[in-house]
Amino acid sequence: MLKISRLTDYATAVILFLQNDNKLYSSEMIASAVGLEIPTVSKVLKLLTKSKILSSIRGASGGYQLAKEAGKISLYDVIQAIEGQTAITECTKTDSLCAQEQGCDSRTGWQKVNQQIENILVKMTIARMAELNGVSTPDIKVMVKNYE
Repeated sequence: MLKISRLTDYATAVILFLQNDNKLYSSEMIASAVGLEIPTVSKVLKLLTKSKILSSIRGASGGYQLAKEAGKISLYDVIQAIEGQTAITECTKTDSLCAQEQGCDSRTGWQKVNQQIENILVKMTIARMAELNGVSTPDIKVMVKNYE
């Protein structure tokens, strides 16, 4: 079974929360809204900021927000930010030859499968995920209002 890490799943939840408006949210507010521990959210925020998916502003009135529109952030971007380069098999990670290549007839097939999965992840944006999940701005506003 192909499976993304739990941290990537958490990152998606954080981005889905932030995608509804352009406000700055503290890590504490984000953690409360998505139901995760602050250290976990802090780790996710750091990785997403490093990858330029989020922007951060320091200080008392600072916080985190999306660095670009949700429609321009793909699941592929999120997975790369959290997990780094991913591949369905070890031999699909690079174009270089592996030690077993001479006796292996499956590399090209795995590369095609990997490319198809990558294409699907690139096409699935955060905005589309929110739409599919029925997440709307009023839902998020209620979550934030309950926190404040």
